[in-house]
Amino acid sequence: MPIDATFARPRLRALALASVALLGLAGAALADPEFVKTVKPGAGLYELVFSAPMNRVYVAAAGTRGANETFVYALDPKTLETKETIALGDDPVFGLGINNKTKTLYGTQTRDGSLAMIDLASGKVVARLTKGEKAHVREVAVDEAADRAYVTVLGMRDTPSAVWIVDGAKKAIVDSIDDLVGGIAGISLDAKNNRLFLSALQANEVVVVDLATKKVTNRFPSGGEGSINLVYDASGDQVFVANQGSGDVTVLDAQDGKLIKKIPTGAGALGLAIDPQRSLLYVTNRQAGFTSLVDTKTLEPIANIVTGSMPQTVAVDAASGNAYVSNKLKSAGRPPRPAAPPAGATPGAQPASVPAAAAPRPRPVPMVDPYGDTVTLITP
Repeated sequence: MPIDATFARPRLRALALASVALLGLAGAALADPEFVKTVKPGAGLYELVFSAPMNRVYVAAAGTRGANETFVYALDPKTLETKETIALGDDPVFGLGINNKTKTLYGTQTRDGSLAMIDLASGKVVARLTKGEKAHVREVAVDEAADRAYVTVLGMRDTPSAVWIVDGAKKAIVDSIDDLVGGIAGISLDAKNNRLFLSALQANEVVVVDLATKKVTNRFPSGGEGSINLVYDASGDQVFVANQGSGDVTVLDAQDGKLIKKIPTGAGALGLAIDPQRSLLYVTNRQAGFTSLVDTKTLEPIANIVTGSMPQTVAVDAASGNAYVSNKLKSAGRPPRPAAPPAGATPGAQPASVPAAAAPRPRPVPMVDPYGDTVTLITP
């Protein structure tokens, strides 16, 4: 069915715990994407990845705040039923990368600054890698052929960022690219040309690293605000950048950084994934609450699909075209800090000489959210 060329009333389907709204976008000519189903495998969902050899979707679940039981759930890609559970105790993973060739899952354990290597055949953590003190590890890109993993270490303000280089066979950090500026957050690998593309969140730039020399060879403006993640598209030798602050995706020439196009997607543009066989880009818009589809050839938006409260990351099965979206749970926000009590107040109260800002920051207030902490399956 062709998509209507106007913003008509969204079609709503009540399925399981979520509904889907398909918004027609001007110029689209492909068939309607279809919302299939959604499940709630556990609490505190973050990133997910798809594995064809294992026939699983792996999703990181950090649990509720302060939880001492955290997991990675292995879901059936057709039914989204939980088939296996990998227990991580009180040290959750947040970002995920996978080497399907060695059946190794990499998980960033941001709370303690380590990288977990998980053997998927046994479901066990086989190594925890660290470098420095509580590095803010964030994203993982994997070179399956070389058995290497690249991990971004986010540095903001006056703290430099880095990229760890991990040898999968040695289960060790064998090198690093240090002193990167601008707040390096996202990462994408161009294995053919042996280079990394990095998004600088604070500087709103894209940084290019030659892996042969481990040197920065170029950096150019992202064209948006809050450039948090990016993905390299080999078919067009272009880079798509998700700009969380400006709510759009910018398309850049991978050679010279020239801005090709700015594509508005939605508030809080965050996660990106490409389906190369169907020339589709998926974009999760966390604040807007929907996932956008963009044609990577025409650079035109195709559809927006409501997948959950706060779409976080997306992974694609290139063979079937199925896409999987993780959705975070909404929070009611943090209560205000308590005001400093007057001198001579109740014993144990905050002294008047200490400003209210020094008081412990209250934790976010949980809320009932049936559309959060979900994984959603959609088909192109």
